[in-house]
Amino acid sequence: MKRSIIASVAIVLMAMHCVPASAQSLFAPKEDPCGYPDTSSAQYKSDAALNWGYSFDSLRVDLARWSLSPFVRVDSVGATVQNRPMYMMTIQDTTTRLRKRVWIHARTHPNEVQGTWVTNEIIRFLLSSKPEAIKLRDSCIFNIMPMYNPDGVELAKPRENANNIDLESNWNAATPQAEVQALKRVFLQLMAQPNPIRVALNMHSAYACKRYFVYHTAAGTSSLFATMQQTFIGYARTAFPGGIEPYTYFTSWPSTPPPTQYPESWFWYNHHEAVLANTYEDKNCTAAGGYDSTASAILIAVGKHLGILTTTSVAEEVVPSDLKLEQNYPNPFNPTTTIRFALNPSLSQQERVFEERVRVILKVYDVLGREVATLVNENLAPGSYETDFSALNLSSGIYLYRLESGNSFVTKRMTLLK
Repeated sequence: MKRSIIASVAIVLMAMHCVPASAQSLFAPKEDPCGYPDTSSAQYKSDAALNWGYSFDSLRVDLARWSLSPFVRVDSVGATVQNRPMYMMTIQDTTTRLRKRVWIHARTHPNEVQGTWVTNEIIRFLLSSKPEAIKLRDSCIFNIMPMYNPDGVELAKPRENANNIDLESNWNAATPQAEVQALKRVFLQLMAQPNPIRVALNMHSAYACKRYFVYHTAAGTSSLFATMQQTFIGYARTAFPGGIEPYTYFTSWPSTPPPTQYPESWFWYNHHEAVLANTYEDKNCTAAGGYDSTASAILIAVGKHLGILTTTSVAEEVVPSDLKLEQNYPNPFNPTTTIRFALNPSLSQQERVFEERVRVILKVYDVLGREVATLVNENLAPGSYETDFSALNLSSGIYLYRLESGNSFVTKRMTLLK
């Protein structure tokens, strides 16, 4: 990847002809060669909420400021159709060790500026001294592309790049656009690292005036991937009560094969459940706001998904009260381990007599979401149970076991070491 020297960015900006902030129109992004003085202010975001509102040069001003942090590096990882650099930030602690990788890109569609505001708040959160930020920087490496389509932003295109192509759905083209080719190269490079991308978030905003994640159904992916999404979205919703819609709000990929034209399609077809790839949609309306709360909720969900954040200042996720799944023992194991679980564990012995049997399913999956064993699939009465799992014919690695009953489910990980 080609390194972009931030000092040169600042010099270029100073050499440009600057329009005074007082003379700029918030609704004319091409009149913004030097950036607005405070794009984090509530007033600015309110005024710009229904337009592009944040130009390529505003981004470069912010990049120069963010790069003052010892945790930030900025690279140019490609060029657009009109030869604008595509900037990628890398955020991590200064110590050297292998970290779990998170990818975030925003502003595919120029008029969806709210996705930018959430992404910028994610950056601000990660550079802060909050305990969660310190943990995330210490355990993760964040690769963030704040503006994927700068040509479209500068040309005031609603959804397209300079060639009037929607980059979001250009991933299966015979000859993809320059921006898509650049992003694919980055994905290939990062996925080839010892610590490949584990979470990939595609930041957008929608006129429905709701905050939600696009949920890819099990029919179009797998039951394990569906569970991963449900759990992740549940983490985010718990961290922002009432702010984010449930996973059922917007569903996609209702059947196989899933579509091939999206960046999430690329991750699914190439890496399946190894990467939690999702689109986030913020509010694109006058009621938009709460970007800091949204950013915090998303990062807490990322931290919990990756096993980094176990307790936070917000309420913990709701664990199904009718199911209890214990950590397998021993763990790691070779080749046999015991899994214990309980149905309606809070009921008294007398109450359990009157409860009906329910269908219970306990399955084991590998990290690619392939089912490797069904341990339980029967009607059970309330009570405690245990079952053994033999991995005699399996390879060493991480496996997931999922307990399901009705609409409730719990998933845990176990490690096979041979």
